[in-house]
Formats: sequence, C-alpha cells, structure tokens
Amino acid sequence: MSKLTDDYFRDLPPKERRYDTPLGEGLVFSVFPNGTKCWVLVYSVDGFARRRTLGLFPELNADGAREALAQARRILAVESELARSGELSAAAPRRGFFVGLLEDKPLLAFGLGLGFAALLGLAVVWLLR
Repeated sequence: MSKLTDDYFRDLPPKERRYDTPLGEGLVFSVFPNGTKCWVLVYSVDGFARRRTLGLFPELNADGAREALAQARRILAVESELARSGELSAAAPRRGFFVGLLEDKPLLAFGLGLGFAALLGLAVVWLLR
C-alpha cells in the first residue's frame, strides 16, 4: 500500500456519487456524497465482489487501516476455511426456522407454499373488494 498521509485523505472532497481510491492489497478509501469517509476491504467470494468496512475516517487513521486490513484478512481466511470444511459458520443459526423443518420434506414444503399462496390470494381479494 502506498504511503499516503492522513492529510491526503482528509482533503478528498465529496462528489455527487461515492468514489473509491484503491490503495492496494484490496484496501480502498471510499468517499460518500454526504462527506463520510471510510476504509473498505474489497474481496471476492465465488466470483462476486464483496465489501467489508474496516472503519470510519478520521477515527481510524491510515496506520490503523493497515492493521485492520491484516486482521480482516486473517478473519476471512478462517471463515473461508470453515466454509470449505463444511463446519457451521456464524450465519448458520440465522437460517429460518421453517428451512430447518422443511429441509428434507419437499411435499410438506410444496403444501405450505400452496397454503401461503391461497392465503395471499384471499388477502388480495379482501383488500380489493
């Protein structure tokens, strides 16, 4: 990452749309139209670009952003290793209750889907009367 000073980032003006200043190694400095400035890690997962905010500027300065970048990369490495090994990730508990119930029961899922569609149809008819 190039050695730019905090003064450089402080002087970046907001524009009509968000713009990014790439700094290398996936670190980006983003400036938003409302004047908010933040450090962002840009990486890809399964071919899709992802953004992870590391911190706001000036609370997190350039040196702190470099440290946060290293820590975020370590976290991403652990998360991707867990995903490859098939172990539960932090997102697993957030799966819906019904998804767990219906996982291996396609007929039950189909029946509940039909029931939901029927209820939705009744609600629309009731609203349009």
